[in-house]
Amino acid sequence: MDLIRSFFDASPIAVLFVCVAIGFAVGRIKVAGVQIGGIPGTLFAAIIVGQVGVDVDANIKTIAFALFIYSLGYVSGPSFVQSLGRSTLNLVNLSLVSTLLIFGTVWTLAQLFGLDKGTAAGLLAGALTESAAVGTATEALNNMGLPQDEVGAMQANIGIAYAITYLFGFTFVVFFVSIIAPRMMRIDLQEEAANYAEGLGVGGDDELGPMQESALRGIVARAYQVASKEAIGLDIGELEERFKGFVTVQGVVRRGRILEPAKDRALAKGDRIALLGRLDELLEAENFVGPETTDTRGLDIVGETRTVILTNRDFIGETIMAVRAKIDPDQRRGVHVVKISRSGQTLKPRPKMRLEPGDVISLYGTPEGLDTAVPVVGYAVDQGIAVDYVYLGLGVIVGILIGMVTVPIAGAPVALHTGGGCLLSGLLFGWLRSRHPTFGGMPPATALHLRDFGLAIFIACVGLGTGPQARILLMEQGVLLPIIGIIGVLIPIIASLYYARYVLKMNPAVICGALAGCFTCTAGLNAAVEAANNETPVLGYTVPYAISNVTLTLLGPILVLTV
Repeated sequence: MDLIRSFFDASPIAVLFVCVAIGFAVGRIKVAGVQIGGIPGTLFAAIIVGQVGVDVDANIKTIAFALFIYSLGYVSGPSFVQSLGRSTLNLVNLSLVSTLLIFGTVWTLAQLFGLDKGTAAGLLAGALTESAAVGTATEALNNMGLPQDEVGAMQANIGIAYAITYLFGFTFVVFFVSIIAPRMMRIDLQEEAANYAEGLGVGGDDELGPMQESALRGIVARAYQVASKEAIGLDIGELEERFKGFVTVQGVVRRGRILEPAKDRALAKGDRIALLGRLDELLEAENFVGPETTDTRGLDIVGETRTVILTNRDFIGETIMAVRAKIDPDQRRGVHVVKISRSGQTLKPRPKMRLEPGDVISLYGTPEGLDTAVPVVGYAVDQGIAVDYVYLGLGVIVGILIGMVTVPIAGAPVALHTGGGCLLSGLLFGWLRSRHPTFGGMPPATALHLRDFGLAIFIACVGLGTGPQARILLMEQGVLLPIIGIIGVLIPIIASLYYARYVLKMNPAVICGALAGCFTCTAGLNAAVEAANNETPVLGYTVPYAISNVTLTLLGPILVLTV
């Protein structure tokens, strides 16, 4: 023990990485089929290691939290802002009502059981799986002018209450949205999801891994020789119109000469043409045009896939077919929607599927066609790996400045501090980046890494500081906290369920996904998708998740100020 402590005293930074490594290893353990998760695992590890007594520079904790909370806002910014529209009114309504129910439940439990400010905030962060609330509540305690010993004890209670209630709240949400909620609504989730999917055209490649795709591509290019009487003399534009634009002529070779595939060019007998389109349409085109040929000389086509973030508000809430009708045929010529990603879930595009804020759309076509179509839909995701550190630095600085602003409320100065300020600046800078993608580059993987790593280091600091107080709180309320944690989730999630079902009259399958979003539980969404056997729950998840990530984070200091 002395050897370990001397090592940590010689290099206090090393203890953080020890906690993260052990924590994420522990996080892989499954309880009732559900992984504990790296962040709770890190907190458990840090609390145990903290029994040795290790001091970590408070500035490390502040920097880690600032990077985490800014990245959280940056990632959520585009979907958060775009979610505030008429097409998502019910989901926004449910998210806000759910937040109020959560606050009311936790505040009431704190009054009934005499919980101090720290324990109440830890209950909120743990039972509702909103780790960011740990940081915002901790900052709020620092600025209340209370005695330092009292503040230290309450901050330690945040970590302990979070650690104890997280696993129970997390597991309960997972089982509730996938098993309990469908039974309470008296529905067969698979049947309900299948019926809803049939009406909206939702489907997906559930069995594919993250690096896999179907070998039977839906959009293909093939070469044909014009031979039928119906096709000879027909203009290219008329041929494409016959197939409603799902088949386009991308190349023409006539007696060895390469011709421009202009829409007013008439086809001649013996022409070799390259067609790009959906496979089923091409099979029909073969019967109309002539036989397929293996002679592709002069018909080389360059195909490209671009990932586009939907930003055109005219398209949000519209079906794919309605959006297609709104776009000029010349702007979408030779461009096809091949995949839609929503909150990390892959959706197979169908004609009646409605587009939602934050949808990531994969478009396939020729580079020329994509150059025209992409700006109409939104902006292409930058595939580069460079980070604009000027933009990142300015964003964090703006967040710190916002956090310094104090507003007198009821005679007391109130501020957002670093947590609230960086969250708001992250939302702003992330949204600005989505609107003007020519500056402020930060690849999605980098943003997610900063978010997760910053949170892991911050939670490790919290756990190390909590260590000496852990046994005291565990002896006082160790058995009570898991029970309170389950009650803290049970009341608001049941009330939210009935509100969504009978007041908002939402589809039951969508409700299951929406509840997972309101309680920021991605594992719950995955469980609901698996139980539904299709991606219908995803349709309700995106908007509540984006909003609740912000509102529940801000509840941390509000709870500290009001308990």
